[in-house]
Amino acid sequence: MILTNLDARVKLLMLVAVSSVALIIQRPLTLAAVLLLTLILLLAGGVDRAKVWKQTRAMLSIIGGIFIIQCVFCRAGLPLITIGDFTLVTTGGLQMAVVVALRLLIIISSALIVLTGEMRDYLLALRWCRLPYEIVYMTLAALRFIPLLRDEAVSIYSAMQMRGYNIKSANWHKRIKLYLAMLLPITASALHKAGQMSIAMETRAFRCMPNRSEWRSLQFSRGDFIYTAIFFVLLIAIIIFIKQ
Repeated sequence: MILTNLDARVKLLMLVAVSSVALIIQRPLTLAAVLLLTLILLLAGGVDRAKVWKQTRAMLSIIGGIFIIQCVFCRAGLPLITIGDFTLVTTGGLQMAVVVALRLLIIISSALIVLTGEMRDYLLALRWCRLPYEIVYMTLAALRFIPLLRDEAVSIYSAMQMRGYNIKSANWHKRIKLYLAMLLPITASALHKAGQMSIAMETRAFRCMPNRSEWRSLQFSRGDFIYTAIFFVLLIAIIIFIKQ
C-alpha cells in the first residue's frame, strides 16, 4: 500500500512516532536502524528516490556543519584526534555528533511522509484532533502564503537583475543592502495579500459560529489499520532488539 492512499491521521501518527523516537533514543546504532526503517518506508510507499535525495541533499551542508561543531566542542570521553597537546576530537564528541546527525536525518526523512498527501486532508486530521478551526485555517493560510512569497521574491530578484544588479558577484556588504531592498516590496506584498484575505473572510462571516461542518470527512480503512500495526511492530521490534 503506497503512502498516498493512507489516511492523513495515520501519516501524522507515524511522523510523530518516528520524530519522538529520534529525540528520545541516545544510541547511534538504534538511530541508524530507525533511519533505515524510515527510508524503507518511504521507498516502499511509492516516494520517488530523486525526491528523497533532493530533500536530504538540501540539508547535508547544515548537518555537516553541526556534525563538525559537535565533534569539536563536545569534550566528553577519551581523546581521539590530537594536535600536539590540544585534543581536537574526543570519543564522546564523535558519538554525540553522530547521534545529532542521525536525528536530523530521521526528522527530515520522516517529514517526507507528510508530503505524500494533500494539505486539506492533514487539516481535517487536525480538526479530528479537536483543534479549533480558527487555528487550522491559520495553518492553511500560512502554508498557502509560502509559495506566494517565494514567487514574489523570485520576481523581484529577476527584476533587479534586469536592471543591472548582479547579486551573485557583489561583495557581502552590497549583497546585504540588495537583500534588504528586496525585503520591503516582499513585505508590502504580503501585507496587501493578508489584507485582502481578511476582508474576504469577514465578508463570508468567518467565526460567526462556534462550530463548523466540513464537506469532506476522513475514513479509516482496513489497510490503514494493517499498515499502522505493521509499522509500530517493526519500530518497537527494532528498538527492543538493538537495546539487548
